[in-house]
Amino acid sequence: STWNFALYSKHATGITLLLYGAHEFTEPLYRIPLVHLKNKSGRVWHCRLAEGRIPGARYYAYQVDGPFDPPAGQRFDPEKILLDPYARAVFFPPHFDREAAKRRGSNAGHAPLGVLEASRMHVAPADECRPRHAWDTVIYEMHVRGFTRRPNSGVAKSRRGTFAGVIDKIPYLVDLGVTAVELLPVYQRDPQERNYWGYMPLNFFAPHSQYAAAGTPEGAILEMREMVRALHAAGIEVILDVVYNHTVEGDEIGPTYRYRGIDNRTYYLLHGEDRSRYRNDTGTGNVLHTSSIAVRKLVVDSMRHWVEEMAVDGFRFDLASIFTRRTDGSIDLDDPALISAITVDPDFTHVRLIAEAWDLHSYQLG
Repeated sequence: STWNFALYSKHATGITLLLYGAHEFTEPLYRIPLVHLKNKSGRVWHCRLAEGRIPGARYYAYQVDGPFDPPAGQRFDPEKILLDPYARAVFFPPHFDREAAKRRGSNAGHAPLGVLEASRMHVAPADECRPRHAWDTVIYEMHVRGFTRRPNSGVAKSRRGTFAGVIDKIPYLVDLGVTAVELLPVYQRDPQERNYWGYMPLNFFAPHSQYAAAGTPEGAILEMREMVRALHAAGIEVILDVVYNHTVEGDEIGPTYRYRGIDNRTYYLLHGEDRSRYRNDTGTGNVLHTSSIAVRKLVVDSMRHWVEEMAVDGFRFDLASIFTRRTDGSIDLDDPALISAITVDPDFTHVRLIAEAWDLHSYQLG
């Protein structure tokens, strides 16, 4: 079997793939430079490796070279260890350190890594019967940890605060007459950022590993999938509250985990007069550049992953007015690129789509 790695970066001058073993995270087992003529197609850098060539590899990341020129919007750092935006699970090494990501230079041994095996975990059966409710929809907004953590919650101690704990409380939801749960953000976040509610996402494909009773990134995938399956069996739909308008990297003094170091100008909206500064229409430090082809594809691919692999039934988009932003920050109400991409995609025909209709600079109900 083979592994196929791919990373979009319009402005990078060089990329190195890093592969790590199960125990050593300061130095990679394998360091594979990607060559322009051989490993680059358009703006995508790629590499295919036979599994036999990289024995012992379990985790991966990238280093991306390019200009460091903040006034021009470029913030490349060839020493920084960067997480794959498409990683299906995220591993935090024992010495993970958010502060190391804030400083220029190497954060080796302190950086989050992608989990190789997670990309093979296809767990959603194609024939699963999903509940569909119309006018009888009763939505229960739920924080996975808060809903299951209290000692009197009726959840076994080992399962409190987890996806598995939600399963234990399904009879309670049924008794209430709930027909859909809306989970506050469950995408992987920075465990040292201390945002209880989950609205500072690190990764758009991985469930939050701290919500796994098993305590592992792979366990979070399996447990969340089992939770969705159990809710469906009880006739309850699953809607995800999702944050595709900003990330945990924040403003110019925030940590560099992936987008800032992979291609800052592609992934974030910057001030036209001074590209060292980030637009902050979200109030969280940055704004995703959702009119960019690469970011638009990332968001749609993320949604498709949760619908097809995790069998969720809908999305509630945090600060959805951000999706109308053009590259210069102006508002496009005629045909916003990301909204158009979502609404015409056949995979989302029967998926609930709920928009929070504002941001700091606009209110776009309807």
